[in-house]
Amino acid sequence: MDNILINAHSILRWAVILFGLYAIVKSARGLLSKQSYSPSDNLSATLFVASVHLQILIGLLLYIARGWANNLSKMGEIMGDSTLRFWTIEHIFGMLVAAVLIQVGRTKSKKANQDAKKHRLSLIFFTLGLLLIIAMIPWPFRGEIARSLWP
Repeated sequence: MDNILINAHSILRWAVILFGLYAIVKSARGLLSKQSYSPSDNLSATLFVASVHLQILIGLLLYIARGWANNLSKMGEIMGDSTLRFWTIEHIFGMLVAAVLIQVGRTKSKKANQDAKKHRLSLIFFTLGLLLIIAMIPWPFRGEIARSLWP
């Protein structure tokens, strides 16, 4: 079960990145060209948010299943070990903050009453969230925390 979750989590990161880039490009294009907020814009935002939510759910299951949550009682040891610190604190905290930013952007853009404001809020919050996600991914060049690009 653990391998299925880790493989799903690794593959889904690409959906999150692609849907995020697509939603950001659509928001930027809509804002710059003063387009109305279309059903296509709504769909791109929905796909991005849904993929992030699914990724967080799988990530939380892995966090518990792999025992990272149990490490929280050993803060002194964790803070002294960069690998333990990344997996126990930095990765999950960064991803949760990113998910909150993305969800706030989606909620605020849905409530906005002007199309330009919908595009601007989506662009700002989605970009911040996606940048944080990209920063917290254990890319192959990240040394001890590195993971492969594909399972």
